Amino acid sequence: MDLLAPLAAVILTYREVDADTLGRVGEEMKKCIEILGVKRPMFVLHTCGRVEAYLYNASEEEINSVTLRYRRYAESIRVVRGVEAARHLFRVAAGLESMLIGETDILGQVEEAFDRQVKAGFTKGLLKTIVERAIRAGKRVRAETGISRGPAGLGSLSIIYVSQLLDLTKSKVAVLGAGAVGAGLAKKLAERGVAKLYILNRTLEKAVEIANKLGAEARPLTREEVQKCLMECDVVFSSVHSLEYVIDRVPDGAVVKIIVDLGVPQTVAPGLPVRVVRLSDLKQLAEKYSEARKQEAARAEAIVEEELAKLPQILARRYIEEAVSHLLEKAMEVAEEEGKRAGCPTAVLAARTTVKRTLFPIIEVLKKMAEDGRLEDAVKVVEILRSQKPLLRQSEE
Repeated sequence: MDLLAPLAAVILTYREVDADTLGRVGEEMKKCIEILGVKRPMFVLHTCGRVEAYLYNASEEEINSVTLRYRRYAESIRVVRGVEAARHLFRVAAGLESMLIGETDILGQVEEAFDRQVKAGFTKGLLKTIVERAIRAGKRVRAETGISRGPAGLGSLSIIYVSQLLDLTKSKVAVLGAGAVGAGLAKKLAERGVAKLYILNRTLEKAVEIANKLGAEARPLTREEVQKCLMECDVVFSSVHSLEYVIDRVPDGAVVKIIVDLGVPQTVAPGLPVRVVRLSDLKQLAEKYSEARKQEAARAEAIVEEELAKLPQILARRYIEEAVSHLLEKAMEVAEEEGKRAGCPTAVLAARTTVKRTLFPIIEVLKKMAEDGRLEDAVKVVEILRSQKPLLRQSEE
């Protein structure tokens, strides 16, 4: 039984399309997961460099419905399945598929999306385990290799890019957005010692929390405050997620010299009378740092393959845990009924303890069978146990 066979991934990245297209596809997948995610385990990763939808046990019709949504905006999508889909996700979490090899931002974005979609009930079952193991692989790569030494992500690259154009220590800087990317930007800018740092966010409390840690000033993310920052700041970084332009004009008398747009889709309008740095402008700088990390990337790939090799055993064990969970639940119900029939709380506790001491060793044996490549045999045993009527019910017949 190949537990990776039901896994499918629909992939579109910065290699195939621009940031605006990725943004539109990302919005489409946000709608899709709210429809399909309640029926099938699903995980969607939408970052500035990719939109990827992972499905487990989905029918061909369901997979096709996802690809059709992608194709409303782009034709150059890829559909990968089974172990190759898992390998791709592991490589993404490890930073091996990023524009900047080894970036750390992507791992935080995977974790953030995972936590949100698990809570929403979309990412569950064996797919949940696969994503968990990808995150584990990503953390191992960062801990055991030097692949992330230097700029941590595209936000860090954008700061390096801007620092080549002006002196940040003499500059007033604003960061629009206090999510994972925005918070990282603010931290790096504070470390560089900018003259003054402003953090704007729709939820002001979050901006205040980050600003207090960094000695910055928090402001609400409103059109008026954005215009105010353009009047006061030398550089404005936009890391917000918005379907509308956050900066669509530069007011007369503004001192802003550079605007950096890290939004997907783009959040800064074209044709402004100021230099606008976009993700595509960072490509050459990313290639420079990626080239320097090639040796560490080879070590990272070895870790990914090692973690991937463990995955079938881990999934087999998890499969048995899920298969016996209903059985254990029913056995506990019977134990509780028997304990209550005896007429005291101690009897209930004793009955439940007896069930645990009887079934847990059997469950562990079944898990070990699954791990050792005898998953089909373990499943047969579980099916036999499931087919048996609870002893309480038999005694009442």
